[in-house]
Amino acid sequence: MEPSMDPEIMDWIRAEAKRPSLDRETFDRIRAEAKRFMEDYYRTFDANRGDLVNLYREESVLNFEDREIITGKEAIVAKLTSVQCPYHISNLVCAPDIPHRGAFAQVTGFIWLDGKQEAVHLCQSFYLSPTPQGGFWISQHNWSTHDFRQKGDLLCNGFTV
Repeated sequence: MEPSMDPEIMDWIRAEAKRPSLDRETFDRIRAEAKRFMEDYYRTFDANRGDLVNLYREESVLNFEDREIITGKEAIVAKLTSVQCPYHISNLVCAPDIPHRGAFAQVTGFIWLDGKQEAVHLCQSFYLSPTPQGGFWISQHNWSTHDFRQKGDLLCNGFTV
């Protein structure tokens, strides 16, 4: 006897199969546009953080260190402006969000907090929502730092030390 599948799961599978897909050219174009957007973001972050306000909207959300949820472009930029620490970006990965034509961006690197000599790991993720003009705006931004030398800080794959 064949096992039966939950009808809700089957409905979900059928709906997923009907989701629109992207051809390779569109996929690569969205990914390249998202990467340019993020490169411009960090140039602006370095030059004049106040100008980042143009990349967020009132409905934008910043999850800062999983302790503060900040909404609205002015409040987000105020928080980002308050972080005055040197940093280094090691990796930037962008991937299109196929059904919405937006993009996800994952940024990793290092940040030196509070004038300390040793850096901690910096991880930021962004959801870039598409604009009618063909660009992006930041609807969701997650900022977290991790000092892997500290007991109890998360490591990859959910293990703690």
